Amino acid sequence: MDRAATHHLSMVLVEGNRHWLDVALRNLVSNALRYGEGTVSITATQFGERVLLTVSDEGPGFPPEFIEKAFDRFSRAESSRTSPGTGLGLSLVQAVVEAHAGTAAIVGSSVTLDLPARPSRAGQDPGR
Repeated sequence: MDRAATHHLSMVLVEGNRHWLDVALRNLVSNALRYGEGTVSITATQFGERVLLTVSDEGPGFPPEFIEKAFDRFSRAESSRTSPGTGLGLSLVQAVVEAHAGTAAIVGSSVTLDLPARPSRAGQDPGR
């Protein structure tokens, strides 16, 4: 499995708990690497007071019949049932996003998290 990495850096800040947002994003990237195909991309786009974080790959995406229950606990697509896992990853992502006043959506092979943007504060360390 060949994975290319391209980095485009710009400042987009999300309001929330760094640890739990990291857990959610790592889970999405791990799923894309495990079950997806081709290049895995992570994009962050700010629209006013909201940030859209999207993890996608070049594969065919989630089976249409699975999307409705993808964020349910213990839910796994038929194609992933032969590999290790509990079906808790996407439900954890959903819980983290909801705890941050956000939403999660699946379209094709992309999962997008809609989260509140951190208000910019002049002179503030962006790593905080």
